[in-house]
Amino acid sequence: MDGLDIAYCILSVDEEGNWSYKIEKAECLEYPRKWHLRLANLTMQNAITYIKTHTYFGHYTAELVNAFLDKHGLQGQVDFIASHGQTIFHQPENKLTSQIGDGAAIAAITNLPVISNFRTTDVALGGQGAPIVPIGDMLLFPAFRFCLNLGGIANITVNLGGGKMAGYDLAAANLVLNKLVEPLGVDFDNGGANARAGHVDTRLLEELDRSWYYKKEPPKTLGGGWVRKVLMPTFRHYRISTEDKLRTYVEHLVGQIHRDIAQCCEDYELGDPADQKVLVTGGGVFNDFLLERLKDTADAEIIVPDETLIKFKEALIIGLIGCLRWRNETNILSSVTGATRNSIGGEIYA
Repeated sequence: MDGLDIAYCILSVDEEGNWSYKIEKAECLEYPRKWHLRLANLTMQNAITYIKTHTYFGHYTAELVNAFLDKHGLQGQVDFIASHGQTIFHQPENKLTSQIGDGAAIAAITNLPVISNFRTTDVALGGQGAPIVPIGDMLLFPAFRFCLNLGGIANITVNLGGGKMAGYDLAAANLVLNKLVEPLGVDFDNGGANARAGHVDTRLLEELDRSWYYKKEPPKTLGGGWVRKVLMPTFRHYRISTEDKLRTYVEHLVGQIHRDIAQCCEDYELGDPADQKVLVTGGGVFNDFLLERLKDTADAEIIVPDETLIKFKEALIIGLIGCLRWRNETNILSSVTGATRNSIGGEIYA
């Protein structure tokens, strides 16, 4: 919930179905404190507050988009807006998922077609509604066997070849690290400096590694509720420093990533992990210590792209998912989510 990612992207597809992209302009516009607080507390509010926030957030998003277009001279050059929105509730086991940011409001204020609410059809079809980025990994980054996103939640995509993909939420990442560092009076562990200064607590590490979620077979997803209610209380039982908690969680996250890559190689008969390429993006890449540990302990080849792609790969793929919806083509893969079939997700407002 650091801010709203806006990316102006050019997407092209040739006669053979090969896609290419350019991220022409991109910014992360930081949420003011009032919006950060409202979003952070929305799950505990009543129904009318939720609906008002959904509407207001759509208007707020539209204002930021208009300002972005004016700043970069892009008025008249946009075909449509693909808006993911802010996830508030994600409970596929209850057949629901909720991303706020009223698409109708965005369309009305920007005077542009808007595609939003991408996950609900998949959930209605019995899927997890996530992850949805594997279609983009397949079409835009086919050279990589694995694509790893280190966001609030770490998720991984596996390219099985032949147009088949797998993917799932692997573990909580920045959601935990940012929460753990709060006692130090900062919003995030800059460069992983505090984790670097800590030591691994073996008992805590073993308890984290035993989490039931890691034993669950894909498709599977994680939500912020699980992090708050199940994972974070684990740390309260350990009277160790904040630095030690951070260091231990980094070790846990890195270990889980490598275990999952090795398990995928075995389950899908992909060969030796040492022969695989892993494209790593997301805010966690800027945690220098986390990235060092990931590289130092990896069997696979860890590849970090340019800064723009690190920051805006997910925004780019939301644009692609919107483009596929615009073309009335499959944009959500049931092989990833567990739905009864592939689907074309997204509501169009014009």
